[in-house]
This record gives sequence, C-alpha cells and structure tokens, in this order.
Amino acid sequence: MGERPVTKAAAKREARICDILECAEKQFAQKGFHGAGISAIAADCNMSVGHLYHYFSSKDELIQAVVDMEMSRQQESVATFENLSPENMRVELMELMTEIFSTDQDPFRAVLNFEILAEAQRNPDVAVILQKHDKKMRDRFIAVLKHAGIDDPELRTELIFSLFSGLAAQALRHPEQEREALLETMKDVVLKILGENAAAGNCAVCSDAGKLTV
Repeated sequence: MGERPVTKAAAKREARICDILECAEKQFAQKGFHGAGISAIAADCNMSVGHLYHYFSSKDELIQAVVDMEMSRQQESVATFENLSPENMRVELMELMTEIFSTDQDPFRAVLNFEILAEAQRNPDVAVILQKHDKKMRDRFIAVLKHAGIDDPELRTELIFSLFSGLAAQALRHPEQEREALLETMKDVVLKILGENAAAGNCAVCSDAGKLTV
C-alpha cells in the first residue's frame, strides 16, 4: 500500500510545529532552557501561550523536541560521508573542519549544544535522547571508516568525535586564536588519526579542502 497523501491541515500543523521549534531553540540558546519562558517563545512565534500548548503539552516536552531536532540535524551530517571513496571522505572531513572554524562568529549552534549537554546532566529524558542519537552517529561513522578500509574504526571514531566536539568550545574560549595555522595543524592530526593511508594523501587532501577565511 502506498503512503497516504498529507492533508492541508496536517501540513499546516507540521509547519507550525517547525516554527515553534525554531523560535524555541533561539530562545533556549539565548537564555538557557530554564531561563527562557514559554510566554517569550509564544510571543516570538506570534501566538498565545494557550495556542502553543495545543502543540506541546509542557515546556519539558518542548525542550525534548528541540534536543531531538538538533541531534537529528547532527546525525544527518554524518550522511555526507557515506558512500564516498576513501579519498573523498577525507576531503569532506577537512571541509567540515574548515566550515566549523569559519562559522564560529555566530556561536548560536555551539551555545545550544552546550545547553543540551548541561541539561542532559540534570534531565534523564534529555540524556536518553542525546545518547540515542550519539550512538547512531558513532555507528554510522564507524561504518564509514570500515567502508574506507581503516583499521580500528571504533577508536578512530572516538578520537575524531572528541576533536570535533572541542572545536566550537575552543573558538568561544579563545576567539583571538590563530585559526588558519591551527586549522592546518588539526587537518594533519585528523589525517594521522585516520591512519597510514591518509598520511600518504596528506598534501593533496589539505590543498583540496580549501583555505580558511578569517
């Protein structure tokens, strides 16, 4: 049986939910999960508090939905590396690292993720969502490294994820850092983490990945 067509009412509801989530994540990033109020989120969406509760029954439910949306967004970023050749996979990693360094002038995404990590320490429901998505991301990236013929993919995934998770934090902690020089060094580190095959293509990969604009 084919999928049922989406009704106009269902599409409108879905679009409204997306609007609420976008407003909520902006408020949460600016004020924190506990500092942002439902009234401010509703006002940002041009709706009443009562209308917002028609879509989300509580603030906790809204927080969990925002966390799920952000983590799903991150999980989909791993799809960029799937079904690529080993060489192109390395190039994509270098480009992703460059993009992270190039867009840190707007720390919104980093701040939201720090808030998620903090909330996961307090809220077991948020911790479950975070860990569920993290496992899926790791499993998918491990499969990418296996496809590229890289040994010890579990350990190398752990190292690469740890390195990338620290990029945004370091950009906020030390905004005056010499980013271009640091970026080039970190490219070398990532390629070494990927193993001997990566080292052989080091120069080609780094030159293809482009330069950071600061």
